[in-house]
Parts: sequence; C-alpha cells; structure tokens
Amino acid sequence: MLKIAVFGFYGPDHAHILPPESRNHHLSPMSTDAFMRAVWAMEPPESRIGDGTGAPCFVKLTGVAAQPVYVQSLSNQMAPGAALLNAAGYVAIIDAVKILAPKTIRRALRRLVDQHPGVPLIIAAGRQHEPDALSSDEIRAVLGLHPDLPVYPYVPDDPKTVHDLIRRLAASITGPTCAAPPVFAGDAVPALPGEAPDTSPAPERPAPTPPQVHGLASVAITVGDLSRALDFYQGLLGFRLLGTLAPDSTRAQVIARLDTGHGILELFSDTDASATSADPLPAPSRAGLRHITLSVTGLDAVVEQLACAGVAFTDDIAPFGGARLVFLSDPDGTPLALIEGDTRYTQY
Repeated sequence: MLKIAVFGFYGPDHAHILPPESRNHHLSPMSTDAFMRAVWAMEPPESRIGDGTGAPCFVKLTGVAAQPVYVQSLSNQMAPGAALLNAAGYVAIIDAVKILAPKTIRRALRRLVDQHPGVPLIIAAGRQHEPDALSSDEIRAVLGLHPDLPVYPYVPDDPKTVHDLIRRLAASITGPTCAAPPVFAGDAVPALPGEAPDTSPAPERPAPTPPQVHGLASVAITVGDLSRALDFYQGLLGFRLLGTLAPDSTRAQVIARLDTGHGILELFSDTDASATSADPLPAPSRAGLRHITLSVTGLDAVVEQLACAGVAFTDDIAPFGGARLVFLSDPDGTPLALIEGDTRYTQY
C-alpha cells in the first residue's frame, strides 16, 4: 500500500494558517478541493468510492501502481504537521502567483525532511500558467529549495496536470533506482529575499504542537462486578491500580484505571440501567471490550480530517474527567475513542 499526502498553504504566515472561524475562506483562490476531485476522477467509474459530489479528502487509486495508492488531503489546520501522516510521498500545493505563507511552508517542509529524510516530494505550483506567476526556479529561490526538487504546474481546471503529477510521484516512490532529490538547497533554511537573518533568542514558550494521533492511550472493557474484576486484574495478575473515576454522579458508574506495565487498562462498571445514548459513555449491553482509546493533540482538527474522509462519529466531542473525548468506530464496528488532555482519576 502506498499513501500520498496532499497539503497546501493558502493564507498568511502563522501557526494554523487560518483561524478556526474562517478556515474555509482562503486568501488565495487555490485549495485542495479541485485537486482531489481530479484525483478521484483518475479511478475508473466502476471502482470509484463515493459519488464525487463533494470534495473527497481520501481517494483510493487502483490503476496507478502495482499496489493500491491512497491519496489523502489535509485540512488547513493539519497542513503544518503533514510529516506526522508518515506517507510514502507528499504533494505540497502552493499558489505560484502569491506565496502567502513562505515561513509556514518552510517550517512544514523542514519538519518533513527531519522526520522522513529522503521521502519523495513534489511541489504543485498552482496557477503557474498565469502571466504574473513565479517560474519554477523563482519558487525554489523564494523557498530555498534544491534545484533538483520537482516543481510542476498545477492548473485547477485542467485535470491532466493533476493526473501527471500523481503518476510521476507514484513512479518515483516505486521506481527501483529513483532517489528523491534533497528538499532544501542547503542544510540551513535561508532567509527570504530582503529578510534579515533571525538572531533573536528562541522564545521560551514552545511552538504549538501540530494536530496528531500519538498512539494507544488505553483499552477499556465493561465488567459485571468491579470488585470481582479488581480481584482478578489487580490481585491475581498484579496490575497496579492507579485510581478510580466516577464521571457522572447521577449514574452508578465507576471506572478503575490500572497500569499493566505496557499500557493502561480501564475497567468500566455500569449498574444503572437508565443510562441513555446521550451519556458521554453509553453503557454496552454486555460485558467485554468497551472501546480502544487513542490519545491525540488538536482533537478538533483530527476529527475534521476523519470526518472529511467519511468516518462517522457516534456523538460530539464532550468533556470527560478534565479531558475531551469523542467516540467513533472502525470499518468493522470496533468502538474507538479519541481523547485530548489528561483525565483526572482519584489517586490511591
């Protein structure tokens, strides 16, 4: 399986490119929407996923390489952390008429180089066919890119430019002897033309962490009798009890949190039959696996990205024990939860 990440920069330089209240209003007329519609059209009609009425952000291509190629676009909030997607190749869309976010672009590409050295990258120069657009060499000069880094024109109303670009990138990923050229012209990211080098000390406040899924936070199961379950997991197996939590005083529910030595196990005891689906943690009808929890940073942006890819959530983001939580299911119906922040458990 090959995964290609598509991301772009259409606003001024700042951490999230666009404020949340205006995330759909680009200062550049460019966006990833038209690009992804053209990617979707590359798949034969009989095997396309979706009806193409919207702008897909997750497309499966079966005729580009010997193995399936998955193309995923990132929301504006996720674009600065594109390297966290761990894709086999990347497409960075920029507006060749007005490069509005040079610092943000370079930071994102530098993170990409640091985390995935040698990964194939193509710059898709949007609107490069217009008279006032920068040439490929001028784009490389503005962003401090290596002379050999591929910069190809992207014309939103010409799907062929997208098809050629995706096929070129897939070929560079799967080619037996194709080595990706360096991204930057040198080890250091140069200053913009006319921009004095930044010699000021680094700020004490750390830079915002890009939205990401960190990994497994816990596995939760429902038990019929909490005392009996603790006798087994704590007493017999030796797992250390970290604390308990009663998330809702109106419900007879207690959650026990145990350290297994290689992960967290949460035991949910539900004894209130009046619990409804509106509760933050709906009580399952039988004992067993309750959900698998993944810890994330930037929960809203991650949820936005998953929803764009067609993932259905069982409820809205809700507060939970000092953290924020949302529930969803994998394609087979396995219950998952995404949590941001630290849950406050009573210490033992």
